[in-house]
Amino acid sequence: MAFEKIVLDKVAKVLGQDCQAYFVNGTLFVRASEPKARKVFSMLFKDYNGKVQPSLVGYEYAYDFVA
Repeated sequence: MAFEKIVLDKVAKVLGQDCQAYFVNGTLFVRASEPKARKVFSMLFKDYNGKVQPSLVGYEYAYDFVA
């Protein structure tokens, strides 16, 4: 769970207080506008050496951390 807390703290800094982020089964879900979701992806991509796969699920963005 430490990994999830670290990631959520990083995401909160990017998004600010008006957006929501949470984990389900190891996948990060973010409720945000597309520009903010892109900023989240850019940060995650840089911080985790490109091992992040984004996708759109309904009205949320999902980020999977891959090996």
